Amino acid sequence: MTETAETETPPLSSDPPELETLQIEVDGRIGTLTLNRPDALNAMSPEMIGELTVAAAWLADRAPIRALIITGAGRAFCSGGDVNWFKRGVTVEDVDLPSEVRRGAEALHQAIVDFRRIPYPVIAAINGPAAGAGMSLALSADIRIASEEAFLAIAYGRIGASPDGGMTYFLPRVVGPAKALELALNDPNLDARAALDAGLVSEVVPADQLLTRAREKAEKLAAKAPQYVRMAKSLLHESIEHSLTDHLQLERHGIADSMATEDLRRGVTAFFAGEQPEFTGE
Repeated sequence: MTETAETETPPLSSDPPELETLQIEVDGRIGTLTLNRPDALNAMSPEMIGELTVAAAWLADRAPIRALIITGAGRAFCSGGDVNWFKRGVTVEDVDLPSEVRRGAEALHQAIVDFRRIPYPVIAAINGPAAGAGMSLALSADIRIASEEAFLAIAYGRIGASPDGGMTYFLPRVVGPAKALELALNDPNLDARAALDAGLVSEVVPADQLLTRAREKAEKLAAKAPQYVRMAKSLLHESIEHSLTDHLQLERHGIADSMATEDLRRGVTAFFAGEQPEFTGE
Protein backbone atom coordinates (compact mmCIF):
# COMPACT_ATOMS: atom_id res chain seq x y z
CA MET A 1 0.00 0.00 0.00
CA THR A 2 1.53 3.28 -1.06
CA GLU A 3 1.19 6.50 0.93
CA THR A 4 -0.14 9.51 -0.89
CA ALA A 5 1.83 12.62 -0.14
CA GLU A 6 -0.29 15.49 1.07
CA THR A 7 -0.09 18.58 -1.06
CA GLU A 8 0.52 21.75 0.84
CA THR A 9 -1.58 24.79 0.03
CA PRO A 10 0.76 27.58 -1.02
CA PRO A 11 0.62 30.62 1.27
CA LEU A 12 -1.37 33.60 0.07
CA SER A 13 0.86 36.21 -1.50
CA SER A 14 1.47 39.45 0.36
CA ASP A 15 2.48 41.13 -2.91
CA PRO A 16 0.00 43.73 -4.21
CA PRO A 17 -2.21 42.54 -7.08
CA GLU A 18 -1.28 43.88 -10.52
CA LEU A 19 -4.19 45.95 -11.81
CA GLU A 20 -4.91 48.11 -14.85
CA THR A 21 -7.07 50.93 -13.46
CA LEU A 22 -5.64 51.00 -9.95
CA GLN A 23 -2.13 51.13 -8.56
CA ILE A 24 -1.09 49.79 -5.15
CA GLU A 25 2.29 50.73 -3.71
CA VAL A 26 3.75 49.56 -0.40
CA ASP A 27 6.48 51.62 1.24
CA GLY A 28 7.38 50.27 4.66
CA ARG A 29 4.31 50.29 6.87
CA ILE A 30 2.33 52.57 4.53
CA GLY A 31 0.33 51.57 1.47
CA THR A 32 -1.03 53.87 -1.23
CA LEU A 33 -3.98 53.01 -3.46
CA THR A 34 -4.16 55.29 -6.50
CA LEU A 35 -7.20 55.41 -8.77
CA ASN A 36 -5.46 55.43 -12.13
CA ARG A 37 -7.71 56.60 -14.98
CA PRO A 38 -6.47 60.20 -15.09
CA ASP A 39 -7.74 60.89 -18.62
CA ALA A 40 -11.27 60.05 -17.41
CA LEU A 41 -10.87 61.92 -14.09
CA ASN A 42 -10.62 58.47 -12.47
CA ALA A 43 -14.28 57.76 -13.21
CA MET A 44 -15.47 54.33 -12.08
CA SER A 45 -15.81 52.16 -15.16
CA PRO A 46 -17.01 48.55 -14.83
CA GLU A 47 -13.33 47.53 -15.09
CA MET A 48 -12.30 49.81 -12.22
CA ILE A 49 -15.18 48.64 -10.06
CA GLY A 50 -14.16 45.03 -10.65
CA GLU A 51 -10.57 45.84 -9.71
CA LEU A 52 -11.71 47.71 -6.60
CA THR A 53 -13.16 44.44 -5.30
CA VAL A 54 -9.77 42.76 -5.80
CA ALA A 55 -7.83 45.63 -4.23
CA ALA A 56 -10.14 46.04 -1.24
CA ALA A 57 -10.09 42.32 -0.40
CA TRP A 58 -6.28 42.23 -0.58
CA LEU A 59 -5.98 45.37 1.53
CA ALA A 60 -8.37 44.00 4.16
CA ASP A 61 -6.97 40.49 4.38
CA ARG A 62 -3.35 40.28 3.20
CA ALA A 63 -1.67 43.66 2.92
CA PRO A 64 1.48 43.81 5.13
CA ILE A 65 0.86 47.46 6.08
CA ARG A 66 -0.41 49.47 9.03
CA ALA A 67 -1.96 52.48 7.28
CA LEU A 68 -3.41 53.19 3.82
CA ILE A 69 -3.66 56.34 1.71
CA ILE A 70 -6.26 56.48 -1.09
CA THR A 71 -5.80 59.14 -3.77
CA GLY A 72 -6.29 59.78 -7.48
CA ALA A 73 -3.88 60.10 -10.39
CA GLY A 74 -3.82 63.40 -12.24
CA ARG A 75 -6.13 66.25 -11.30
CA ALA A 76 -9.08 64.31 -9.87
CA PHE A 77 -9.72 62.04 -6.91
CA CYS A 78 -12.67 60.32 -8.61
CA SER A 79 -15.44 61.91 -10.68
CA GLY A 80 -17.93 59.15 -9.86
CA GLY A 81 -19.47 56.57 -12.14
CA ASP A 82 -18.32 56.68 -15.75
CA VAL A 83 -21.06 58.61 -17.59
CA ASN A 84 -19.96 57.01 -20.87
CA TRP A 85 -21.18 53.72 -19.39
CA PHE A 86 -24.54 55.32 -18.66
CA LYS A 87 -24.65 57.07 -22.06
CA ARG A 88 -24.23 53.75 -23.84
CA GLY A 89 -27.11 52.39 -21.82
CA VAL A 90 -29.49 55.18 -22.85
CA THR A 91 -28.45 55.34 -26.51
CA VAL A 92 -28.01 51.67 -27.43
CA GLU A 93 -31.36 49.93 -27.56
CA ASP A 94 -30.29 46.38 -26.66
CA VAL A 95 -28.32 47.40 -23.52
CA ASP A 96 -30.12 46.60 -20.27
CA LEU A 97 -28.73 49.48 -18.27
CA PRO A 98 -30.64 48.78 -15.02
CA SER A 99 -29.31 45.20 -14.95
CA GLU A 100 -25.75 46.30 -15.74
CA VAL A 101 -25.79 48.99 -13.07
CA ARG A 102 -27.39 46.64 -10.55
CA ARG A 103 -24.47 44.24 -11.04
CA GLY A 104 -21.96 47.07 -10.97
CA ALA A 105 -23.39 48.47 -7.75
CA GLU A 106 -23.26 45.02 -6.16
CA ALA A 107 -19.55 44.78 -6.97
CA LEU A 108 -18.85 48.33 -5.81
CA HIS A 109 -20.70 47.73 -2.58
CA GLN A 110 -18.71 44.57 -1.90
CA ALA A 111 -15.56 46.66 -2.32
CA ILE A 112 -16.90 49.29 0.09
CA VAL A 113 -17.68 46.59 2.67
CA ASP A 114 -14.12 45.27 2.33
CA PHE A 115 -12.65 48.77 2.62
CA ARG A 116 -14.55 49.13 5.90
CA ARG A 117 -13.13 45.78 7.06
CA ILE A 118 -9.58 47.11 6.80
CA PRO A 119 -8.19 46.88 10.35
CA TYR A 120 -5.75 49.79 10.07
CA PRO A 121 -6.31 53.53 9.45
CA VAL A 122 -7.46 54.58 5.96
CA ILE A 123 -6.81 58.16 4.84
CA ALA A 124 -8.43 59.67 1.75
CA ALA A 125 -6.06 62.24 0.23
CA ILE A 126 -8.55 64.15 -1.92
CA ASN A 127 -6.45 65.77 -4.61
CA GLY A 128 -9.24 67.07 -6.86
CA PRO A 129 -12.93 66.50 -7.65
CA ALA A 130 -14.60 63.78 -5.58
CA ALA A 131 -18.11 63.41 -6.98
CA GLY A 132 -20.83 60.78 -6.81
CA ALA A 133 -19.32 57.39 -6.02
CA GLY A 134 -15.95 59.14 -5.69
CA MET A 135 -17.32 61.13 -2.78
CA SER A 136 -18.82 57.92 -1.37
CA LEU A 137 -15.39 56.28 -1.50
CA ALA A 138 -13.82 59.27 0.26
CA LEU A 139 -16.51 59.17 2.96
CA SER A 140 -15.80 55.47 3.57
CA ALA A 141 -12.26 56.36 4.70
CA ASP A 142 -11.48 56.98 8.36
CA ILE A 143 -9.87 60.37 7.75
CA ARG A 144 -10.14 62.80 4.84
CA ILE A 145 -7.50 65.40 3.97
CA ALA A 146 -8.25 67.73 1.05
CA SER A 147 -6.04 69.64 -1.31
CA GLU A 148 -6.93 73.29 -1.79
CA GLU A 149 -7.81 72.25 -5.36
CA ALA A 150 -10.33 69.61 -4.25
CA PHE A 151 -14.09 69.82 -4.25
CA LEU A 152 -16.80 67.41 -3.20
CA ALA A 153 -20.20 66.92 -4.82
CA ILE A 154 -22.95 64.38 -4.24
CA ALA A 155 -23.91 64.85 -7.92
CA TYR A 156 -26.26 61.86 -8.40
CA GLY A 157 -29.39 63.98 -8.68
CA ARG A 158 -27.88 65.99 -11.53
CA ILE A 159 -28.54 63.06 -13.85
CA GLY A 160 -31.58 61.76 -11.97
CA ALA A 161 -29.72 58.84 -10.40
CA SER A 162 -30.18 57.49 -6.87
CA PRO A 163 -27.09 57.60 -4.59
CA ASP A 164 -24.95 54.51 -4.11
CA GLY A 165 -21.50 53.50 -2.89
CA GLY A 166 -22.54 54.04 0.72
CA MET A 167 -23.30 57.75 0.25
CA THR A 168 -26.53 57.69 2.26
CA TYR A 169 -24.92 55.50 4.94
CA PHE A 170 -21.71 57.46 5.50
CA LEU A 171 -22.90 61.04 4.96
CA PRO A 172 -25.31 61.21 7.93
CA ARG A 173 -22.69 59.55 10.13
CA VAL A 174 -20.12 62.18 9.15
CA VAL A 175 -22.22 65.37 9.27
CA GLY A 176 -25.47 64.32 10.97
CA PRO A 177 -28.83 63.33 9.41
CA ALA A 178 -30.30 66.81 8.96
CA LYS A 179 -27.16 68.26 7.36
CA ALA A 180 -26.80 65.16 5.18
CA LEU A 181 -30.30 65.57 3.77
CA GLU A 182 -29.74 69.27 3.18
CA LEU A 183 -26.55 68.53 1.27
CA ALA A 184 -28.21 65.74 -0.72
CA LEU A 185 -31.16 67.90 -1.79
CA ASN A 186 -29.23 71.10 -2.49
CA ASP A 187 -26.25 69.22 -3.99
CA PRO A 188 -23.71 72.05 -3.99
CA ASN A 189 -20.15 71.89 -5.27
CA LEU A 190 -18.26 72.12 -1.98
CA ASP A 191 -14.76 73.51 -2.39
CA ALA A 192 -12.13 72.39 0.10
CA ARG A 193 -12.86 75.15 2.63
CA ALA A 194 -16.62 74.58 2.46
CA ALA A 195 -16.03 70.84 2.91
CA LEU A 196 -13.91 71.61 5.97
CA ASP A 197 -16.61 73.89 7.40
CA ALA A 198 -19.21 71.14 6.84
CA GLY A 199 -17.07 68.58 8.64
CA LEU A 200 -16.58 66.44 5.52
CA VAL A 201 -12.79 66.74 5.71
CA SER A 202 -10.57 67.28 8.72
CA GLU A 203 -7.82 69.29 7.06
CA VAL A 204 -7.05 71.37 3.95
CA VAL A 205 -3.50 71.73 2.66
CA PRO A 206 -1.82 73.17 -0.43
CA ALA A 207 -1.90 70.80 -3.39
CA ASP A 208 1.85 70.21 -3.41
CA GLN A 209 1.76 69.20 0.27
CA LEU A 210 -1.20 66.81 0.16
CA LEU A 211 0.60 63.47 -0.12
CA THR A 212 3.36 64.59 2.24
CA ARG A 213 0.78 65.51 4.87
CA ALA A 214 -1.18 62.29 4.29
CA ARG A 215 2.04 60.33 4.69
CA GLU A 216 2.88 62.15 7.93
CA LYS A 217 -0.56 61.34 9.29
CA ALA A 218 -0.31 57.73 8.12
CA GLU A 219 3.09 57.24 9.77
CA LYS A 220 1.80 58.64 13.05
CA LEU A 221 -1.24 56.36 13.02
CA ALA A 222 0.80 53.33 11.90
CA ALA A 223 2.87 53.63 15.08
CA LYS A 224 -0.15 52.91 17.28
CA ALA A 225 -0.87 49.44 18.62
CA PRO A 226 -2.66 47.48 15.86
CA GLN A 227 -5.02 45.80 18.36
CA TYR A 228 -6.08 49.21 19.66
CA VAL A 229 -6.63 50.61 16.16
CA ARG A 230 -8.55 47.55 15.01
CA MET A 231 -10.85 47.55 18.03
CA ALA A 232 -11.35 51.33 18.06
CA LYS A 233 -12.40 51.23 14.41
CA SER A 234 -14.67 48.25 14.87
CA LEU A 235 -16.35 49.53 18.04
CA LEU A 236 -16.91 53.04 16.74
CA HIS A 237 -18.22 51.84 13.38
CA GLU A 238 -20.67 49.48 15.03
CA SER A 239 -21.75 51.59 17.99
CA ILE A 240 -24.60 53.36 16.24
CA GLU A 241 -26.22 50.01 15.41
CA HIS A 242 -26.20 48.65 18.98
CA SER A 243 -27.99 49.20 22.25
CA LEU A 244 -25.82 50.48 25.09
CA THR A 245 -25.97 47.14 26.89
CA ASP A 246 -24.93 45.14 23.83
CA HIS A 247 -22.16 47.55 22.96
CA LEU A 248 -20.70 47.56 26.46
CA GLN A 249 -20.35 43.79 26.19
CA LEU A 250 -18.22 44.25 23.06
CA GLU A 251 -16.10 46.83 24.86
CA ARG A 252 -15.70 44.46 27.84
CA HIS A 253 -14.39 41.62 25.69
CA GLY A 254 -12.24 43.99 23.62
CA ILE A 255 -10.32 45.43 26.55
CA ALA A 256 -9.94 41.99 28.13
CA ASP A 257 -8.54 40.54 24.89
CA SER A 258 -6.09 43.43 24.58
CA MET A 259 -4.64 42.49 27.96
CA ALA A 260 -3.28 39.28 26.42
CA THR A 261 -1.19 41.08 23.78
CA GLU A 262 2.54 41.73 23.90
CA ASP A 263 1.84 45.30 22.82
CA LEU A 264 -0.11 45.86 26.05
CA ARG A 265 2.88 44.62 28.05
CA ARG A 266 5.16 46.94 26.08
CA GLY A 267 2.80 49.84 26.60
CA VAL A 268 2.48 49.40 30.35
CA THR A 269 6.23 48.84 30.77
CA ALA A 270 7.06 51.92 28.71
CA PHE A 271 4.52 54.01 30.64
CA PHE A 272 6.20 53.34 33.98
CA ALA A 273 9.64 53.83 32.45
CA GLY A 274 8.66 57.19 31.00
CA GLU A 275 9.41 55.91 27.50
CA GLN A 276 7.55 55.73 24.18
CA PRO A 277 6.46 52.16 23.37
CA GLU A 278 7.14 50.58 19.99
CA PHE A 279 4.15 48.48 19.08
CA THR A 280 4.62 45.47 16.80
CA GLY A 281 1.13 44.00 16.55
CA GLU A 282 1.88 41.00 18.74
